[in-house]
Amino acid sequence: MNHIEQKYRQTSLTKEELQRLRAHVNDASDETIAAGMQAHWQEDIDVSGVPEEAIAAIRQRLDAQIGSSSGLRHRAWTLIQRVAVVLLPICLGALGYVIYQQQTPSDGLLTILTHQGEQVSVVFPDSTQARMNQRSVLSYRVQAFMKQREIAFQGEGFFDVRHDSTHPFVIHTSGMRVKVVGTKFNLSSYPDSPTATLCLFEGSVWLHSDKTKEEIHLKPNQKCTLDKATGRIKVVPFSEDAAYYTAWQRHEIVFRSTPLTQVVEEIGRVYGENIRLLNINGADRFTGTLPSSNLNQCLVILSKLYDCKVRRTDRAIVLAKEADEKPSQ
Repeated sequence: MNHIEQKYRQTSLTKEELQRLRAHVNDASDETIAAGMQAHWQEDIDVSGVPEEAIAAIRQRLDAQIGSSSGLRHRAWTLIQRVAVVLLPICLGALGYVIYQQQTPSDGLLTILTHQGEQVSVVFPDSTQARMNQRSVLSYRVQAFMKQREIAFQGEGFFDVRHDSTHPFVIHTSGMRVKVVGTKFNLSSYPDSPTATLCLFEGSVWLHSDKTKEEIHLKPNQKCTLDKATGRIKVVPFSEDAAYYTAWQRHEIVFRSTPLTQVVEEIGRVYGENIRLLNINGADRFTGTLPSSNLNQCLVILSKLYDCKVRRTDRAIVLAKEADEKPSQ
């Protein structure tokens, strides 16, 4: 795979080679990835293809942040070069392959998106961190961010917001605006979902419904659900720890006494599939953990638990006990 990694760093991969590299890194163990990082660490770095203005801008920022010591600047610049070479192939699998799009260079809008089965970590200029789940989109204006910490977000993410009482962190999402000054929470707001959910673990959050203009102040260990159709916000307490609501970061889907109809709906949402039940009681309760990175394994587990078969039609994946019945809705 060395030649493919080299082509990736040179941005000359074909689509097929990119798919092979992504599969290779995703399947690699932590030890293998660490060994790869070590191997690349001592490589000589070729920056001949990097625009001079980009290099000058980076050096200028380094000068401003680390002082006038030429030796320190040189070591920092060498370190940045090496880290970039190491992290580019590693991020492809460990954090998810990310497409950065400069939508309108004149106003500095940066858009980050993840595809099916991918996750990525984002660090903002103020050190706020966000972990994005698959099929998520995040955008913000880089140059204006430190003065106005605002982003647009669709999908699911875990946010660890750096405290700054004079510059609130604002998230614009479907039907709702989220405002915080420093906190940790999980936000799920997919465009194809009828609801948006926020679980607060630390700090406090203010929520504003675009439709009803209702404003809610959320406290730790509270979960709010926005009904996008009505704009109403419902707040309930929860006793589970953060790991339960962030299972997606471990590539897991956790259910606790959940009706089977909701289970297959959630699996379908995660994998982008239409999954239906045929002659199976959708009210049956399911408790357990299913993988979010292996659809076949999910289907095998459910088929064994409910003694049914799995078949695929042109429109859906069907869990069925009898083939001559109509699927339940």
